Amino acid sequence: MVRNSTALALALMAIAASAQNPPQAPQIHITTHLVQIGIIVRDGHGPVRDLTKDDFVVLDRGKPQAISVFNVESAKLNSPATEALPQNTFSDLPQYTATTPSSITIVLLDNLNTLYGSAAGNYETTPYWMEDLALANAKGHLVEFIKQLGPQDRVAIYGLRDSLQVLCDFTTNRDQLLSILKKYDATSKTNREMVEPGAVHTPMGPEVDDLMNAEAVRLAGLANQERAQKTMAALMSIAAHVANIPGRKNLVWLTANLPFSGAAMARALSPARIAAYPIDARGLLPRQPFQSKQDGIDFDKVLRDGESMPAQSLQPIGDDTMQKLADETGGEAFVNTNDITGAIRRAVEDSAVTYTLGFYTDSNSLDDKFHELKVEVRRSGLIVRYPKGYFALRDTSATKDERHNIFLAAIRSPLDSSAIPLQVKVVRADLATPHSLSLIGSISIHDVHLVQSGEMRVGAVDITVIEQDETGKVLHESANRLNLRFTEKQYPAVLESGITFRKSIQPQAGVTMLRVLVQDPSTAAIGSLIIPLAQVK
Repeated sequence: MVRNSTALALALMAIAASAQNPPQAPQIHITTHLVQIGIIVRDGHGPVRDLTKDDFVVLDRGKPQAISVFNVESAKLNSPATEALPQNTFSDLPQYTATTPSSITIVLLDNLNTLYGSAAGNYETTPYWMEDLALANAKGHLVEFIKQLGPQDRVAIYGLRDSLQVLCDFTTNRDQLLSILKKYDATSKTNREMVEPGAVHTPMGPEVDDLMNAEAVRLAGLANQERAQKTMAALMSIAAHVANIPGRKNLVWLTANLPFSGAAMARALSPARIAAYPIDARGLLPRQPFQSKQDGIDFDKVLRDGESMPAQSLQPIGDDTMQKLADETGGEAFVNTNDITGAIRRAVEDSAVTYTLGFYTDSNSLDDKFHELKVEVRRSGLIVRYPKGYFALRDTSATKDERHNIFLAAIRSPLDSSAIPLQVKVVRADLATPHSLSLIGSISIHDVHLVQSGEMRVGAVDITVIEQDETGKVLHESANRLNLRFTEKQYPAVLESGITFRKSIQPQAGVTMLRVLVQDPSTAAIGSLIIPLAQVK
């Protein structure tokens, strides 16, 4: 939504608050003031294709904005093929081997936020909702959708357990996707009783019950906070990965129990132009058959007296969060439906036509606050979906701690970060030094912050090469800073070609993977690239 979108997406984590206090990530500051909005417009017959710039009105905190950018993007196969990378060459931008659609779909299978163990524990009031086998059910529907995948549908599938897992990055290969899904273990990871406890009624009386209930709620809060941290880290990695892919991206999230802030998650995704389509994997939720004689509890009395324990919630936990997340990002939530296959198809097909509107903000409007957006269409009877706002961050330099924390997040992520586009060619140089490698890199400076100093544009990037073993343990790290100085005459050519660097390394014993990271010390924005040495010929 804003250029250098990953930078802004990560900054939102430090600003957006959650009821469960999600992890605080450092602010990264935008370096340009173009705000872009991906908009879906539908009528009763489907996508609306014939709108013009003059049909739209954009309001930033109630003030009309001049629309400087207007594009209409179609998901049809109308883009030229992208050339495959040469042998031993790696890029942090997702590469396409066929045609490049204007929108892509990320499917997230959420083992972490789907629960098992719906049965009541000892002395526990029966949980209100049945949640067992939710993800396994949704996985079956996903398989049915993938069987009908069209050549224009480019899909990546990730899993979320204790951390994000890359099952398959972007492809249109149905057989590959189906093979991966067939092997994927859809067992839910989180015990319901730990994160959504029910009221207990013991023979020891109400005072003991109240103490036990209070302790269960406290422990559930800690467990849910940990879930929130892991979930947000996964969303940040996804946003960083697709930051420099043009156009709208759809996140189809097969999930369930989300007892944390939908607004916080939305503000991590929207700047990367990701529209969230959370689908409640629980489907059409059946109410648990309540055993009214169990422990002598009258269920009608429980409802009447306002039993406040999570397992007795009158609405499935997570539905409100899903709705908020979808509304804030311009997507759609699908809850309480058994047509999960249809929901997945609707989410993927929603970007058949996407309008992109852009406007420029002036420096005076950058106030480090969230700006609410409103988009109006001068035609009645239309459904319009779009992100509901952005953070207008001032152009201030990132702190040392902010740079360090973003650097650590990039190292831990299983995905490349494309906030700064990076390409590296690996050459085996055994003749010079046994088992040595030469890295020849190219860095795009489009997302590197350069300032005017006299007649020069100046800035810097920090280049780090990390050697890791198969467990991810860091065995060696080398870093250097590359100072940048361009004349006004040089700048257009460098903007087009990028800048190059060379590094020679002799990997330690046991190294299976290299990570090359390029970070802008001014904004903390980072490009990271994972190079499995097994793929180096």
